[in-house]
Amino acid sequence: MFGRKKQKTVSSNLKRVNHTPSIISEDVRLTGTLVSQGEVQLDGRIDGDIKVEHLVIGSTGVVEGIVEAKSVIVKGKVIGSINASEVKVQSGAHVHGDVFHDTLSIDAGAVIEGSLKQRFEKEEPELISKELKPAKEVKALLKEDGSDLSFVNKQAADKN
Repeated sequence: MFGRKKQKTVSSNLKRVNHTPSIISEDVRLTGTLVSQGEVQLDGRIDGDIKVEHLVIGSTGVVEGIVEAKSVIVKGKVIGSINASEVKVQSGAHVHGDVFHDTLSIDAGAVIEGSLKQRFEKEEPELISKELKPAKEVKALLKEDGSDLSFVNKQAADKN
């Protein structure tokens, strides 16, 4: 009863318990990976990767690594890639790396050295039928209604 110590279990999954943003002030420098399920305001420096819900990099903030988030607002400097649904690069910001985004806004006076690539949701092809039709049936269909098919498609079907 008194002699036994209770063991605490540490969960590797972080749970968001409040809506207060985490603030990394100007005098803080972190080395390593930062993970948060909430909002992070970065005014200091992080040498490593960041994976958060929402990230605001202040005018004195610096990230040297990969940033993954739902939304990113850059006012400071990022040396590395950004992968986010919504990216806003504000005036005076510097991004040296690729930006993968769904939506992107760049203010006048911002500097981006890297490629900008819009992400697209992967579409899963839907099977019409699980049965494969013999080549003869496919050729017959092509001959019946060939107006919708291009010349290349007809040639490929004729080779089979």
